[in-house]
Amino acid sequence: MRHYEMLVLMSAELEEPKEEIEKIEEVVRNLGGEIVKSDVWGKKRLAYPIQKKNEGIYVLFNFNLEPAQTFELKRVLGLRGNIYRQMIILLDE
Repeated sequence: MRHYEMLVLMSAELEEPKEEIEKIEEVVRNLGGEIVKSDVWGKKRLAYPIQKKNEGIYVLFNFNLEPAQTFELKRVLGLRGNIYRQMIILLDE
């Protein structure tokens, strides 16, 4: 397993973002990964509108996952309507 960092931009209109965060963590676990830490940065103004929205909630995840599963993680998160963007970065040892 490798150590990854993922930044997720979610809809600011979510009443309870913790539920969406738990669902994302569950997706990682179902793919055989392990969540190390999740850090909610909160609601921020976007540099440019995404889906005609000007604000979003940023969440940073640190997790361990097999490299082949990152493609499936991107695919699953891309299907979720409340997630605008996600970026996964491989961290150095």
